[in-house]
Amino acid sequence: MFKRVLMVCIGNICRSPTAEVLLRHRMQGKDIVVESAGLAALRGYPIDATAQALLQEHGLDGTPHKARQLDREIVDAADLILTMERKHLDGVLALAPHARGKTFLLGKWLDDAGIPDPYRQSRSAFERAYQLINSGVSSWVPYL
Repeated sequence: MFKRVLMVCIGNICRSPTAEVLLRHRMQGKDIVVESAGLAALRGYPIDATAQALLQEHGLDGTPHKARQLDREIVDAADLILTMERKHLDGVLALAPHARGKTFLLGKWLDDAGIPDPYRQSRSAFERAYQLINSGVSSWVPYL
């Protein structure tokens, strides 16, 4: 049973906080902590405004989020680590090789689909990322 799930991307302001909010919402009432961090985090930054707008349109709120840098302590505290792209998975394992057995792509159950970074792109790029993240989160729920 997973008690702590960690979402990872690069900057920790678009994809991983969106995944964090979506999974936390799905896990309400369960004893699961969902967090996020970035491999090259924009430390202290809030969630991207477009990502927040999409969450808000779906009745969710990412405004409490502040980006944080991934480190070994955060990796060690997690029972399951879900990354947005293969290079993020590789980055986690470079930082903490012992995390291999608990680190996977968010899109693992969706043919290992990666989630392209929408940062500084059009709203449609954010919408596509949101759809992929939502599908990835949904695919993991039965295993949590």
